[in-house]
Amino acid sequence: MNNSNIWETRRQRLIKVLKTQNILLDLRNIIKELEYPNKRALIEDIKSIAKTLKNEGIQLKINPSSCASCGFIFKQKFDSLKIPSKCPKCKQERINWPSIEVKE
Repeated sequence: MNNSNIWETRRQRLIKVLKTQNILLDLRNIIKELEYPNKRALIEDIKSIAKTLKNEGIQLKINPSSCASCGFIFKQKFDSLKIPSKCPKCKQERINWPSIEVKE
């Protein structure tokens, strides 16, 4: 990490990644890359930066979770962003986490 990034907050780093990557970013990868302590912290930050980005005229798009076993796609509302642990259809725990991207 270079000196210019030392004082950035997690939210600032997340915004920078979203704006520069311009691709779908899996929440599981974001947790690892930005060293989030847990899922809840990431979800709180996503909800917060969505408002910040909206003020800049940028929309945050969320693609829902899906079951890796049967393909079931979970319903996803932005205001109730969640990462499911088990598929209601096949009861498997092989869940693809939601992904996010910036839409300008």
